[in-house]
Amino acid sequence: MANSKALYFLALVPPNEVKEEIRQIKLEIKEKYDASHALKLPAHITIIPPFRLEKQQEGDIFKKLKLISSFQAGFTVKLKNFGHFGQRVIFIEVENPQPVMDIYTKAKTYLPSCFSNPEDSSLHPHITLATRDLKKDKFKEAWQEFKTRTYSGSFEAISLLLFKHNGKSWDIYKEFSFNL
Repeated sequence: MANSKALYFLALVPPNEVKEEIRQIKLEIKEKYDASHALKLPAHITIIPPFRLEKQQEGDIFKKLKLISSFQAGFTVKLKNFGHFGQRVIFIEVENPQPVMDIYTKAKTYLPSCFSNPEDSSLHPHITLATRDLKKDKFKEAWQEFKTRTYSGSFEAISLLLFKHNGKSWDIYKEFSFNL
């Protein structure tokens, strides 16, 4: 029997102008380094990594996300330069991670069942540019370029977006606006 639980994740998503700017960098990485997996999703900062949920659990999760977002003021996310995890992931750094960390902490408090390991307190806010399909030899080449390259951007975080996997790709499922 197939898994009856759907797959979700929670994120902050920049406005279209910033998403497009970042998509262009992802396209450049695809062309130069043959890594396109990160293009499957719009630019985003993950708050809750992918988790599974039964359809009947959605209402409770929605209530808690609405509560979290209703007490959250909007804030500016500053993006600056690049970083990496291991030899597979290159990303844009979040220069002011504390507001993102605060939302992450609230999510862990109100939604511990959505985390595979609720005791794990690690989150490194970032926007992924290259991931899984970036080969090690291509990573070295790409990182030589990105470690000295500069980037600067910002956007107003005004809501949380819940994504749901449709079996083939991720769709924006529900938006939870902040108390602006």
